[in-house]
Amino acid sequence: MIKKKVVYKSLAEQVYESIKESIIRSELKSGDRIIELEIARTYGVSQSTVREALGLLRRDELVVTHGNKGTYVSNFSKKDIEEIYTFREVIEVFAIRRAIERITDEDVAALEDIYNNMVEAGKTDDIDKMRLNDVAFHSIIYKIAEHSFMYQVWEDITNKMSRIWYFTGQFYFRDLQELAEMHKPILDAFKKKNKEEACEAFMKHLNYVRHQILSPANPS
Repeated sequence: MIKKKVVYKSLAEQVYESIKESIIRSELKSGDRIIELEIARTYGVSQSTVREALGLLRRDELVVTHGNKGTYVSNFSKKDIEEIYTFREVIEVFAIRRAIERITDEDVAALEDIYNNMVEAGKTDDIDKMRLNDVAFHSIIYKIAEHSFMYQVWEDITNKMSRIWYFTGQFYFRDLQELAEMHKPILDAFKKKNKEEACEAFMKHLNYVRHQILSPANPS
């Protein structure tokens, strides 16, 4: 029997997670003010706990504090999006090449399970399930690559990636099934342990998504 680790989260971490998800899902939008007293009342916690949670959100660049003017949900521009995607061109291709050198049959099975979850999410039009599994699919590649610094960098940008994806995903895909299917060539290349095919499939996927997001017709 596999033992599961129980992760304890402080009140501040719980408030942080809740607000972070609201920002990622665009329930709290860029420029919205975060008022400590209102957050404290909503969650039934002290203002010091809220301040600690806001510190974690600032660390992730999800909120910004302007002197005595208060704390606001951070903005992101098309320039920010372009920089994130051009950075992924470098870091993820490197991760894919390292991962293919180390991948096991169990790793392939895990990738396929996540892909199947994406297909199911596409069939049921479940945007939350799709987002979580889309992030999980790419995250497992970084884990397989066994490069701790690179994985930490990836974790640092996943909040921004999730926020961008959730904000724009409803606009640039005809349906969620399309997103799932774009991962199939990547999965197939990993099964064959073919670095060039995997990198080519990833770049095709990345460039298509980037083009759709940065298209002048996109409402973001």
